[in-house]
Amino acid sequence: MSLAESLERAAVACPEDADEIRPANGDPSRLFQILEPEARERVLLWLLANQADQAQELAEAWLEEAEGLTTIASLSAAELPKDGKKVLRKLIHRARSQGNTVNSDEESESHVARLPHVDESISVGFLSPYDPRGGRLIYIVESNPAGGAQVFEALIDEDRGIVDFQVYRAGRRQVKSFIRDVTHRGRFSATETDAGTVRALIARGAQRQSESQKIPASFKEWRGRLQLEDRGVQTPGERVIEALSDEASEEDLSALAEKVKEGEIGPWPPQPPVLEEWVGPIRESFQASAGESADEDQMADAMKEAIGTCYGGALAQVNAERLAETAYLYWQKGEESLARACLTSAQSLKGDGVDLGPVTGECIRVVTEALVSDLKEQRAQAVAASADTQESA
Repeated sequence: MSLAESLERAAVACPEDADEIRPANGDPSRLFQILEPEARERVLLWLLANQADQAQELAEAWLEEAEGLTTIASLSAAELPKDGKKVLRKLIHRARSQGNTVNSDEESESHVARLPHVDESISVGFLSPYDPRGGRLIYIVESNPAGGAQVFEALIDEDRGIVDFQVYRAGRRQVKSFIRDVTHRGRFSATETDAGTVRALIARGAQRQSESQKIPASFKEWRGRLQLEDRGVQTPGERVIEALSDEASEEDLSALAEKVKEGEIGPWPPQPPVLEEWVGPIRESFQASAGESADEDQMADAMKEAIGTCYGGALAQVNAERLAETAYLYWQKGEESLARACLTSAQSLKGDGVDLGPVTGECIRVVTEALVSDLKEQRAQAVAASADTQESA
């Protein structure tokens, strides 16, 4: 159900606010401006109680407004169902992670400091999740001394370094739209953080730049402006490691492995040249085998063993960092069990005695199944083409 549809239901359920809800046509910002503070609370509480997903979408948009945090902080979770309480907890956790004072009703009366509005001086960072190959987009948005604002966008890969780097100048209204866009991208929605942690990630990427990956010219031009010298600032992954010390349970690890299966994280395979070195001989042997009765099971077993070997060594250390940084994203969303599962999995990949564990094991399974499926299809096409050739002869 869309947010607009949910708001129409809220209008029916809250007739005293219907004349203000409907003219907004599902636009969160316009609705925020139209509604009085008490009406905002009524509408959001109704959504939290009845349409939790849409309540989160609306509240996240309202958090960008000058008084948005005040509205969120004024809500009580006492009468909310489980899903609504969970969403409200995430929103309050997000506010706290940004350095704002928010007391939940489990502690004392709610109060929150106001986030900097986009019309004020700003400096904020955003972290996207890793894509299936292991790269991620990260952003710094800050005021431009000459007026307006500027956005630094970096594509970072722990295995290659800084892959791409762009700088955009924009008016503050455009920046507000940009922030809303990057934080509502479905699978790759960015998480807000402080700009310092993003700078730490960029600095680490620059230090580890792969010889095979040319550093972007735009990064060379803007590197001094980014102020990457402060080596005391922690990366997001380092921050969450300090915050969460308990090991994950088997159930938590299984839940995280399920996220790999669903495509939410991973599989973060080795770089193509490394993968080809191990997989190439298996593919060639399978393709060269005669007849449709080639031993597919044997090929699949050999493929799984080869890919498992690839996930050890240097890639294990790289994926350990990806897991730690992913833990930060789960932590920011209030999903501490998944964050702990990431950190426990990351720890098992470090040092000499690497233990791939269930999460990396699921990554290996995903990659193996994809490659085996491709090889079987190629083999079937080759057999069919050979049969057609024989018939025409």
